[in-house]
Amino acid sequence: MDVAGQFYHVMSRGIERRAIFTDKYDYADFYGRLAEWISLSGSKCLAWCLMPNHFHVFLMRGDRPLSELMSHVLTGYATTFNLKYERAGHLFQNRYKSIICLSENYLREAVPYIHLNPLRAGLIKELSELKDYRWCGHAAALGLRGKDILDRSEFLDHFGGTERSAVENYLRAIAARAASGRLGPEELPETPDQASPDRETQEDLVLSAPIHSGNVMFPAQSREESLALTERISGVERGSIFGLTRAHTISHARAIYCYLRKESAGVSGERLAEELRISRSGVSRLIWRGRGYFLDWEKLNNSTTSLLGR
Repeated sequence: MDVAGQFYHVMSRGIERRAIFTDKYDYADFYGRLAEWISLSGSKCLAWCLMPNHFHVFLMRGDRPLSELMSHVLTGYATTFNLKYERAGHLFQNRYKSIICLSENYLREAVPYIHLNPLRAGLIKELSELKDYRWCGHAAALGLRGKDILDRSEFLDHFGGTERSAVENYLRAIAARAASGRLGPEELPETPDQASPDRETQEDLVLSAPIHSGNVMFPAQSREESLALTERISGVERGSIFGLTRAHTISHARAIYCYLRKESAGVSGERLAEELRISRSGVSRLIWRGRGYFLDWEKLNNSTTSLLGR
């Protein structure tokens, strides 16, 4: 399934686990191709890491297919690599693997996991050294590197309502994963079956799927009640939710509002898209992002009951 606006965890390794990068020029070549095609495809990168024999990239797919982006990057790089080292045959094992991301939980676990690869492989000794590893998005995520393929605005949107809270949440997540030894892929959340029996689009899957908070079923809410609860959770006045600004705090509030409207009233993605003047794929992303924000808030307030004032 290759759908615009959807998130994918993409990875590939060298055939027989052989090195695909042998010097800094190889890394720079691959990085340059990846940067070029992320831009050309309209995609956004939330995490990335290049390792001696494999790589990881976490992307939001743009207007052009993910398969096209990866084909240009991998084929072009492999051709140059083979000429440089006078070798023939495949460089990468198979093509590439892409895991579709349907939950905020997977995103928030995958991003730290990807950036922790240098520590897991022993390329650095301490977590504090990760910001100095050149071929990883960690420094850019922290705002310590200006020009980078990591889209920091999109990254921040998924970890907090403000830049400060997003960075703190990310650092907390990556430190907890490192301290607990949860460095391997087996520690990532399970993902749903990627197979689709028909042509149902990804936004349809997200917009039509039940996304109840744990085992809690929301009581029916009117639009006014959803707006009031959104204000209470986000601290953003309702009038700002329907403006055109892309500020993190406003985006945070819109996500909560979309989640509440779908969860408590079954409002369609099409209707929410019209109300907020955005695309349906944009609404689908807001809904599951809002779920993550809501669950975070719910943990701080102990229960949904307390949030609903009951």
